[in-house]
Amino acid sequence: MGFVDSRKLALALSAVVLAGAVAAGCGSDDDDDGGGEATDVKMGSTLIGPKNDKSFSQAAYEGMVAATEKFPNLELTSTLENRETDQARADALETLAPINQLVVAVSSSFGPVLDVQAPNFPDSYFLNIAGATEEFQPNVTGLANEWGAPAYVIGVVAAHLTKTDVVGYVGGAEIPATVHAQHGFSAGVESVDPNIEVLENITGDFNDVAEGKAATAAMISDDADVIFPFLDAGIEGAYEAGRESGEAPPMFKITVPDCEAYENMVGTEIVDNEEMTSELIASYMDGKLEPGNIYLDLQSPELQTFELCPKYAQDEELARVSKETIAAFNAGEIELPEDARYPRPDFPYREGLDGELQSTEGFEDQIGDGNQEFLEK
Repeated sequence: MGFVDSRKLALALSAVVLAGAVAAGCGSDDDDDGGGEATDVKMGSTLIGPKNDKSFSQAAYEGMVAATEKFPNLELTSTLENRETDQARADALETLAPINQLVVAVSSSFGPVLDVQAPNFPDSYFLNIAGATEEFQPNVTGLANEWGAPAYVIGVVAAHLTKTDVVGYVGGAEIPATVHAQHGFSAGVESVDPNIEVLENITGDFNDVAEGKAATAAMISDDADVIFPFLDAGIEGAYEAGRESGEAPPMFKITVPDCEAYENMVGTEIVDNEEMTSELIASYMDGKLEPGNIYLDLQSPELQTFELCPKYAQDEELARVSKETIAAFNAGEIELPEDARYPRPDFPYREGLDGELQSTEGFEDQIGDGNQEFLEK
């Protein structure tokens, strides 16, 4: 499921999370200069969905597997799947943290839970993939995708595609990622034509095929002729509804491109969880990962972007508007509405992979040295 040149990504992440040339007490055999054997590290993981969803959770899981192949001294001890409630997520962290030095929590929904749980396990380090904490935690690094940014681009494209002036958004679990994408999509549509109606339905489940189908079918019956299913495995239901309608309305996908999965797949809100997860774990293993949040919108296309499928990329107008919208984002000419993005904290964070560390005042003694101490515990 990798989409990027891992060498380029490693360089980019180095600019973000490496605190300097800190001697790593734990690294791969290739990095060992003969100074001693690398310390064994146990890693546990917990996912909002199943590790075979062919989308968000699976990509992150495969990134963890790739990291264990790079670092023979890293063991993935267990993966707790389908953590769909805050209580289930808290239980997962309480189970994993006492027996693992590193815990990888995959989903924006883990951010608030980590604010409560991370202080209870000061000897463990946590990675929040696609999420962020609201308070500074010296043992947490969050890499938060601004799902609202590529969703805005999708909204612009959808507004150029619709003939009925009605489009639809079908969301999964009601977590920050879903809500941000919902409002980003609506804002993108409105930027083209505020008279276009946006139908919205949050089903509560990324992987429920029946719910995805029912929500999509209802929108099609209400004249929506372009649909954005912000779903993982549940997107199969959206496909079924589209085909059974006899119209096969254009649709979009998230996380992993699969242009052949549906006859009128327009494009993908790509989030490369596999490489992102693998490289952040590598930074941890090198003892150089800094606590705080990293926010990604469209500055790093190797990690997150919008991409048209070949069939629709041939449409000059769609190719132009998607390219121009992405460029406008990166030039600072488009600002997401507040309900489509994370609020920025008053503790250390970065805007994009190569952004400068901000809001560091008062945290100097807790950042800059990386996570080496956690490897030594």
